[in-house]
Amino acid sequence: MKNKTKAVFNALADVFNPTIPAFIVAGLSLGIANLLVQFFPRVEDIKVIGVIYHLLVMVNNSFTPFLTCWIGYLATKRFGGTPILGGMLGMMTNLAVIDQISSILNISTILYQGTGGVIAAFIGAFILSKVEIFFGKHMPSSLDMVLTPLISMAITVLPYILVVMPFAGAISSVLCLVMDKVSFTDSLVMNIIVGFIAAAIFLPINVAGLQHGIIALYPIQLEKYGFITLYPVFAMAGAGQVGAGMAIWFLSRKAKNKKLSNIAFSASIPGTMGVAGPLIYTVTLPHPKAFITSCLGAGIGGAFIKCFNIVSTGWGPSGLLALFMMDGPNGPINSMIVYLLGLVISAISGFLLSLVIIKPADLAE
Repeated sequence: MKNKTKAVFNALADVFNPTIPAFIVAGLSLGIANLLVQFFPRVEDIKVIGVIYHLLVMVNNSFTPFLTCWIGYLATKRFGGTPILGGMLGMMTNLAVIDQISSILNISTILYQGTGGVIAAFIGAFILSKVEIFFGKHMPSSLDMVLTPLISMAITVLPYILVVMPFAGAISSVLCLVMDKVSFTDSLVMNIIVGFIAAAIFLPINVAGLQHGIIALYPIQLEKYGFITLYPVFAMAGAGQVGAGMAIWFLSRKAKNKKLSNIAFSASIPGTMGVAGPLIYTVTLPHPKAFITSCLGAGIGGAFIKCFNIVSTGWGPSGLLALFMMDGPNGPINSMIVYLLGLVISAISGFLLSLVIIKPADLAE
């Protein structure tokens, strides 16, 4: 069971990790476009600004609306099938003809354009790949090029639309319901609790390799709402680590551990840009107290930022690199300020907690 669970998470990582650069570009583009509207409400009155705005929106629209196609392509490639066929299957998910089929069959309550989203594309790609591999093994080589893809698609497409999409849609609905309950609340106390816990546990989740399960939820929210709710909160984990890393740098200097001091300072620099690996594996994990203070510092920043319901237009590296992806009820400018304050609060909290809990003697060479 453990190996199967690990295999699922590895597959999710192999499929979704290649999309990260596109999510960054698309998210930043939409974030900057939203920012332009704040500064120039009549954005098209200034031709240069108008052109830039529409170019940014176009960059975002070249990826986000076709997400199921990209996931179908990458998943089929991961599972050993023909990637372009998986892209076709994923593209079908968002075609208007789905509504016509559901209307004819009178199943519009469980099947409609976009049902299942990226989950459907992922599952469909797995099925398509297995079918294609089976027929590829038994098909004469002279007919393989034509008949294997044709038969594979013909066998897969109907169950994909009538079974996989509604099934994946049910899964998406449950996941979104849980995320909604967690993310959308007017209770200050609930926001503080959710923000603290979510940010505090994100580093342990990363170390355990389970972050890909969370990452798989981002596209679902992006498809449904056009934004991601908990990514800004999770981003505080990196800032808490930076604070703990700088405390390790300060304390190790007092302990005359020059090697650790240099490592902590060097690893903290990419940490401000959301690159957490160097800090996790060379500084905080080898010093468990620092790992704990990183999590606690992140939790404090997460509780702060959750109270303002900050969301993001994309995801990728956190830290300062995520700044222009931020949005929220009060617009992108205020959201960016709150996000920056959250990073500062997380870093300072991680730093001060580390100074209290960690002693220079703990870091002696």
